[in-house]
Amino acid sequence: MTDYLKAVIETQLIGAFRVAVTLPLEHVLDRIKTYKQSRQGITYLQSFKEIKGARGYIGLYDGFYPNFLRSMFKQYYRWPMMIFIPSFLKNYIHDQSLNKILTGASIGLFESCIITPFERLKILKMTNMAVGFGYLKYITFDQIYVGFRILTSRQIVSWTNYLYWDHKIRYALKTDASQKLSFWNVLVASTVTSVLNIMAVHPFDTIKTLVQMEANQIYSRISVIESFKLVFNKYGISGLYAGWQARMIGYFCQATLTTPTIDYLERNYGIAKQ
Repeated sequence: MTDYLKAVIETQLIGAFRVAVTLPLEHVLDRIKTYKQSRQGITYLQSFKEIKGARGYIGLYDGFYPNFLRSMFKQYYRWPMMIFIPSFLKNYIHDQSLNKILTGASIGLFESCIITPFERLKILKMTNMAVGFGYLKYITFDQIYVGFRILTSRQIVSWTNYLYWDHKIRYALKTDASQKLSFWNVLVASTVTSVLNIMAVHPFDTIKTLVQMEANQIYSRISVIESFKLVFNKYGISGLYAGWQARMIGYFCQATLTTPTIDYLERNYGIAKQ
């Protein structure tokens, strides 16, 4: 029990540190990426100019409060779940790939129930240039959970894809499970998992933005599949991947801290130790 509590506290502290270090940059990238997704067809420069023209440089941090709360709150459950669910499943499932996929699906489903309200408020603020907290009028149950289906799909795809490839790549780079990853191996693993995750997840993220933004009358009334078809027919594959470059930079920043952290936790508390 002592080791368990130590691991839980340690994971939460590490997660909070990661948010404090990376969120200021990640938020700006997320802000521009989200605005670009909501205004299909514009360039990054146009996105920046429109945000700056309407709100000044402070506009780059629109939606920071719900984003910060979302990011910090996630640290209290995601790290323990990333370590202890695979450790538990290993007693019953000996295929580590399946183990990671089931872990990812579990975290994705649970997380969607928690973070949908924060994501909804963040998107409302990022896609609307109005000043103040007018977007808080959407804090009603039927409004705050708009986009729950597509967010759940995104989270499940993201978590299963990340945990599967992270596990495969990290242990492929090792000669022994207890071995610590070198700096260069961390970069290799972070880069490959970032690319693979963006390829799989970004179209879901684009649809989520379109569903959760204020001017969402079309996308909120149709199914997820119909939303994909609508964006693809109007804007092509580039529409589904709008803003992927900004997301790639942000995700790589996350991965360079997440990869060595999960490796450390697995070697000390998780499946590698077992």
